[in-house]
Amino acid sequence: MSRLPLYITQFFSGIVWVTLGPLLDSVLRDLDIPLAQGGLPALAFFLGTVTGAAVLNVFLARIPVQWCLIGAAIVECAGLAAAGLLSRGLWSFVVFYFVAGLPCMVISLIPGMWVSAHMREKTAYVLSLIMTASVSSMMITPLIIGRLLSAGVTWRWVLVGEAVVAIVLAVVLALCPLADIEGRENLRLRQLKAVVSHNPRLFVGIVAAAFLFMGAETTLSVWLPKFEIDVFAATATWASLAVTFYWVGQLLGRVVGIPLTRRCLPSSILMFSTIWLALFIVVVALSPNQTVSLVMTFVAGLGVCVCLSVIGSYSSRFPHWHAGVVFSVFEFSAGVGAMVFPYLTGPVAAGWGFRAALAVAAVPVFLVALLTRYLRRVSGEV
Repeated sequence: MSRLPLYITQFFSGIVWVTLGPLLDSVLRDLDIPLAQGGLPALAFFLGTVTGAAVLNVFLARIPVQWCLIGAAIVECAGLAAAGLLSRGLWSFVVFYFVAGLPCMVISLIPGMWVSAHMREKTAYVLSLIMTASVSSMMITPLIIGRLLSAGVTWRWVLVGEAVVAIVLAVVLALCPLADIEGRENLRLRQLKAVVSHNPRLFVGIVAAAFLFMGAETTLSVWLPKFEIDVFAATATWASLAVTFYWVGQLLGRVVGIPLTRRCLPSSILMFSTIWLALFIVVVALSPNQTVSLVMTFVAGLGVCVCLSVIGSYSSRFPHWHAGVVFSVFEFSAGVGAMVFPYLTGPVAAGWGFRAALAVAAVPVFLVALLTRYLRRVSGEV
């Protein structure tokens, strides 16, 4: 079974997922959006992502996953192009960016569902490999965007450029065969109850861990460039490098982290990684200068490289196509966290300052560390 389309879609989803952070300062200034409302674009995008997860499982389960991916790429093109060309203020941008978020989740979600359903052993290992594609694009994209902005390209044309890439993706996916996920059904309440009843405690643990971890990580991706600009008066290029450094750390960390998923318990990896990230989020927030901030951002990424794939891998402990449903709920919960925490960061930054707002992101990560013992117990790890 060829997994090439999974790597391609993960790479593209990483581009769209990370774009808002490097563009946020330009968008806020161009559309006259106050800092206290600066989290609304992220809220809209990630509201779109959780809506996309629901649509995929409730309405599109009988459509082959390859066609779901092609359709999502086309809708992604429309949403990004509209956000770039038609936005005239906060609310028009919010609406169009919501549209961009919806198909992005479909594109991001299907690879994990596919792996959970087809790869019953070493799920964390395979998921980590595939998610490396999105980590790679998340590393490269902020650097490219920063240089484009410094060269005079506006945020509008950045989004239009990504819309063109989405159309290219649709064509490539049409040419690359992908095995379907057998037995998928449009999800209804009774089916969800059947899925949950297999191991309700593990289900709750996956949902909670995804919500907390993704909320904190997305806060970094969205707000780090703005933090660098406001606290250290960084240029657009250097501000975008903060996100790049974080994902470079993640990519290099995977050299060690991915092999460890075959040797260590998932909960042990998760506990170490989340404590590491919580510590270095605080260090980044308190950095005395930009150089220290960038270095510590890189170090933070090193230790947290496989966290998300480890949490998602618990879905393989559910039977058959239920594993794909659980992975969808995992992504849904992660999307809710990505929607809530970055939004709250705006008012906190406006009231208490950026250093405090960034440091607060360590709290949900530390709570995931506390959850790891619970996950070990309810998952039956041995």
